[in-house]
Amino acid sequence: MARWTTIKVPVELREMVKHLSEKMGKPQWQILTEAITFYEGFIRSPRVRTSTSNLDKLAWYITKLATSFGAFKENPSDENFEYLKKRVEELRERIGVEADLLLRVAEYYRSTTDESLRKKLRIDMNSIFKQIVKELIVQMMFELVSKEEAPQT
Repeated sequence: MARWTTIKVPVELREMVKHLSEKMGKPQWQILTEAITFYEGFIRSPRVRTSTSNLDKLAWYITKLATSFGAFKENPSDENFEYLKKRVEELRERIGVEADLLLRVAEYYRSTTDESLRKKLRIDMNSIFKQIVKELIVQMMFELVSKEEAPQT
């Protein structure tokens, strides 16, 4: 027969456990057991930690590129172009993703004053930006799969 005890937890945590218990149709002790087991597996599993750190890295590079790209579109100054250029160089050097097309279109965008042409170029730059983000995601996924398939020594 199981022995039972009580533990002090914040009311908010108690409510979360109670809610999950009702939602999943499981006893509260089982919810806690599964959560602890998952947490221990996460902490001990290097593959999960690698995946998480790769995801953080990916999110960081996308955020940096998006910030520079947005600033350049808002104000296509020389300074903002240089920031965008640095981000593109980082992607090439650190991840191996080419984004030179974005720079070429951005250069053209900042040199023209024709508003209808600028509008078309903004649309083109947005499409190119989305393509770069997709390439970053694919590259990161490829790295993860390659690491998982590599023989463990």
